Amino acid sequence: MGIAKFLSNLLVAIVLIGIICVFEIKHWPAGASVAGILLGYLGKDLKYSFEDLRDPIAWRISKRKLERGDIIQNKTEVRISFAYLYRIKVGNRYFLVKNSRGTEKYQPVGGVYKFYYSEKYLLKKRFHVMDDNKVPIDNSSRDDYRLRMENGFLLDFVDRFNCSDADRENIKNIGREFREELIDSGILNWNTIRYRYCGRHMSELKFGEHFQIYELLLADIVELLPTEQQLLDLQHLMEQKTNQYYFASKEEIDSLGINTAEGKLQEFIADHTKKILEENETALMHDIEHVNEIFTVHL
Repeated sequence: MGIAKFLSNLLVAIVLIGIICVFEIKHWPAGASVAGILLGYLGKDLKYSFEDLRDPIAWRISKRKLERGDIIQNKTEVRISFAYLYRIKVGNRYFLVKNSRGTEKYQPVGGVYKFYYSEKYLLKKRFHVMDDNKVPIDNSSRDDYRLRMENGFLLDFVDRFNCSDADRENIKNIGREFREELIDSGILNWNTIRYRYCGRHMSELKFGEHFQIYELLLADIVELLPTEQQLLDLQHLMEQKTNQYYFASKEEIDSLGINTAEGKLQEFIADHTKKILEENETALMHDIEHVNEIFTVHL
């Protein structure tokens, strides 16, 4: 789409330049002026098309469009939430846990990345990041990648997040949330897990209705690779009756739990759960370091 638009605009620009040349040669200034005005408008569109073609990453395109429309400026406050989510699948069902912040909805195991002390100092110094004022700060949410900053810092902030020497949790060792949600809670009794990095889901920069602020959301998706015994443990959990966790089908996740045929009209599955579906893996970003690598983590 980006290439087609760029080539289309380029062709029109060439035609308009030709018209200007003809009218100037013939000393018909009116036609040349009209063509010149049209070329002026098209020139800006051609420039934008070239920028989007040169940098086709969706969230960056969305950022530029908001800036071009003067909807946001460098000083506009934006919110980021950068997390990782586990795809844990048993048969045709996905293992979800109940949200711990009282939404009463089920969601994938996982959580927001955390940064360490030296990184916290760097982020404040370089990007003037602020704590997220939309989620209460407690022991669970302190020092995590739910932050606010000015839009002008966003590109460099994401580059820093992707930097290999950033002092933070990284995809090689994301056992913390797994341990807190499933081991410490007594649901499972495992010492080690293996997982594959599937790719990254990154939203466009857009206005979030829940928190009433422009947001950029990142989720790294990993797939649990259970041993035979671990798979038996998960199958045993499927036989239990509890509200701590839920094994959801793809159809339930797609509809967020709503089933009109059975008269179930209340959502009970969080909307970000769709990001872990196998069918959505092709839509993930795969040009990220370590994608498809397998990691072993001791809990």
